[in-house]
Amino acid sequence: MPPESPVLVARILKPHGLSGAVRVELLSDVAGRFGVGAIFWLLGEPPARVTVAEVRGDPPGGVYLRFEEWSSVDEAVAARGRYLAIAEAERPTLPEGSYYHDQLKGLIAWTEGGERVGVVRDLWSTGPHDVLVLDADGAERLLAAVKSVVVEVDLAGGRIIVRPPNGWLDDDAL
Repeated sequence: MPPESPVLVARILKPHGLSGAVRVELLSDVAGRFGVGAIFWLLGEPPARVTVAEVRGDPPGGVYLRFEEWSSVDEAVAARGRYLAIAEAERPTLPEGSYYHDQLKGLIAWTEGGERVGVVRDLWSTGPHDVLVLDADGAERLLAAVKSVVVEVDLAGGRIIVRPPNGWLDDDAL
């Protein structure tokens, strides 16, 4: 059975060639994650364990994988659109003060003064820093995910404490 809390690491896009290889979109940037011998859960019906037999190419945002368990294009076609996952316990431990994006999604953002700002709906990686995308009662608000703005992350409490820039909470600023 697949893990109770699977962590998605790739999505199968389409078959590649006739030997059962597939092109995958990478959802993980952990170095070496997709090497030969790596084992993943193929989510969907039926779920299955798959082992990477070959890694080829480097298309933008993805790789070509062939699995030990597949040998035909038909098997690759059947897997189109399905996700590869690992158990949450298999994720590398991050340094203190660093978080995976999915850990922050759904947290409620509050100011230091106790004003509810919104719910973290997404995070965007923009280069210099990530950006929190907050759902503020139907309005979308963006907030830099930097230490001077994100004061505290309380995963157990389901909240983050933020210090938004002056005027950011004013209705006129939208």
